[in-house]
Amino acid sequence: MIALLDANNFYVSCERSFNPALENRPVVILSNNDGCVVARSNEAKALGIPMGAPFFQLAELIQTNNIKVHSSNYTLYGDMSARLMSLIGRFVEGLEVNSIDEAFLDLSYYAAGHADLLALAHQIRNASAQWLRLPVSIGIAPTKSLTKVANWYAKRETSANGVVWLRDEVAINNALADFSVGELWGVGSRYAALLRRNGIKTALQFRNTNPEWIAQHMTVNGLRLAYELQGTPCKLLEIEPPVKKSVCTAPSFGGPVIDKKMMGEALVNHIARAGEKLRKQQSAAGVLTVFIHTNRFKRSPNGQPAKQYYNSQTVQLPHPTASPVELSRYALAALDLIYQPGYEYQKIGVILSALVADDYRQQGVFVNGPDERLAKLAKTVDQLNKRFGRDRVRMAKQGFERIWQMKQQWLSPCYTTRWTDIPTVK
Repeated sequence: MIALLDANNFYVSCERSFNPALENRPVVILSNNDGCVVARSNEAKALGIPMGAPFFQLAELIQTNNIKVHSSNYTLYGDMSARLMSLIGRFVEGLEVNSIDEAFLDLSYYAAGHADLLALAHQIRNASAQWLRLPVSIGIAPTKSLTKVANWYAKRETSANGVVWLRDEVAINNALADFSVGELWGVGSRYAALLRRNGIKTALQFRNTNPEWIAQHMTVNGLRLAYELQGTPCKLLEIEPPVKKSVCTAPSFGGPVIDKKMMGEALVNHIARAGEKLRKQQSAAGVLTVFIHTNRFKRSPNGQPAKQYYNSQTVQLPHPTASPVELSRYALAALDLIYQPGYEYQKIGVILSALVADDYRQQGVFVNGPDERLAKLAKTVDQLNKRFGRDRVRMAKQGFERIWQMKQQWLSPCYTTRWTDIPTVK
């Protein structure tokens, strides 16, 4: 048996965990630069606020219904996610982190021992609510795809009390009979429309469709989904997550940026963040790409589209590295090649690819290998920043004012990762 644990309205729940005044009140979380809605409480959903709605279109609705608005606090959400996954690890050994708010749990050991899986699931839910104040839903079933179905019902059926177990063929058939084919994991809008045109409207009908027809119209992935709905596992748990094949850091500016020096400062900060991700998974990058672009939605005063410019530059590094000093040197050189004055830029980003293990060493004919001193320096800086706070030690090129940073007008404190933001009891 497999379980899928999903934190309900995760971003909103993280905010509510430290601010009980948000309970039973409509709450929305905004994207980078406070642009669009990326998370909603159930109360906000009931008001008809759609996912991805531009914030400026909701001003009147927000004021009328006293909706609480928060900027995305990814530092808080990431730390709360890590705490949730650690909590789950206290109960089960096999765990696959599927996303920031989802995890698959291997319950085969408990099922073989005839343990009460419902009791175990409720124990995990209660611990999450008590220790982290995060509500979660849990679906239990023989395969990953069926756990998605079970979790869908666990979120919506009040009588389930947050846990649904599809323990036998009867329960599975009943669940699939009322489950829309468009809600199935891996079935997008185009495939859903195709299936409906062919009279396949429910997950049960899809499961019973001729496998040859599914393979012909939906390739092997559709066939795997059908087998999973029949109870045959095709998607195994990935207990050891694979390392990333590339790393990208590219938050938008808080406003239009013209100055090349300011763009260089932002670029070096992005390099520092990307380098941290590389070193965390013990990788080094062999290729670096810098890209810049203006805002394609921006209009000039006369209503015409503003001048647009997009460009990128890829650099084949002489040797793989995760040192921010080396990466910044090549990134700034790439920026010199693509920067054009006279444009209002919206974003600068960096992509690190061709990743190898950080102990990879191969000298070229004309180039020496990586500088071991820079590698040691990067690790030392990581240790200092982990102890004393991010960017306590930084490259001078990263600057201090950072007026280019994205807008976060309604940002909540970093309750769990910054000493000054730790809540105090009075």
